[in-house]
Amino acid sequence: MINRRSIITYATLSAVSALAIMAGGTITVHAANKELKIGFVGVTSGAAAAWGTSNVRSMQTRAAWINETGGVKIGDETYDIKIVTFDDQKDPKRAIAGMEKMAQEGIHYVVGPNVDDGAAAVRPVAESKGIIYFPYAFPKELYTPPASNAVLGMIANYQSAPAIYKYLMENRGVRKVAFVAANESDPLSQRDGGVAAAKALGLEVVAATDVYQNDTRDFTPVLTPIVLQKPDLLVLSGVAPGNAPLLIRAARELGYEGLISTETAQDAKVLEEGAGELANGFISVGADGGHGIPRRQVRDALRRSSRLTQLH
Repeated sequence: MINRRSIITYATLSAVSALAIMAGGTITVHAANKELKIGFVGVTSGAAAAWGTSNVRSMQTRAAWINETGGVKIGDETYDIKIVTFDDQKDPKRAIAGMEKMAQEGIHYVVGPNVDDGAAAVRPVAESKGIIYFPYAFPKELYTPPASNAVLGMIANYQSAPAIYKYLMENRGVRKVAFVAANESDPLSQRDGGVAAAKALGLEVVAATDVYQNDTRDFTPVLTPIVLQKPDLLVLSGVAPGNAPLLIRAARELGYEGLISTETAQDAKVLEEGAGELANGFISVGADGGHGIPRRQVRDALRRSSRLTQLH
């Protein structure tokens, strides 16, 4: 599955290679290359595992390609790339331990973590150890002074949400929107940002406080009062890939016929396995269910939004 996270991760490794070439290096064949380690600290288990596994797989694929073509030359030395991974289990404390492990191994470039709490937690270690990291987290304070070492890894919800909602208003007749989120800081922050974006566009927000625990498997009690409000759009704020198909299935089985969207990347295979045809029309940043907004139009809308949104 190739989604936005995979593409950005691939680009991250390409950027490291490009920097080496700009510094006077070239990709060449060498019999005894040295080793350049690139790290990953993020979630590869649990409901959000698809976020991290897509990172790791794309990193390993890119590294294998570089190594097979001779490695990357930096200065007078040629290096093979080795990917070092650490599953933080979506736990900020483990994310800190993972970043410390990277520092101990002399790693200076790390992809991840995948959520806001983890990205914020590792900041002191990254900055004190000189590690540049590429988190999939949205808080602006991670990327503005005095923060110095984080690079935004994907389009943020405050960039994508206004573009998606505006498109749906103008092209799909959306007037009423409802939000539901896991009771964790990351999804709640994205929900609040989505609610603000919806209100700024003049949408009627009919549900903005409904939450669920991240280990929930029966979402019928959570979604029943929301479906009764008959929103045109149901936003699954910050939804983990493992929970998305369960929420979609529950909403459809309750008779909800409106649109469903999220501002987080998803895995189409997980959606298909968990919700089947009920996932058709699901809109997300990174993949869509098959009959939602055409990808080209979403891409163009996001480009416009990205040009207008500044990190300040």
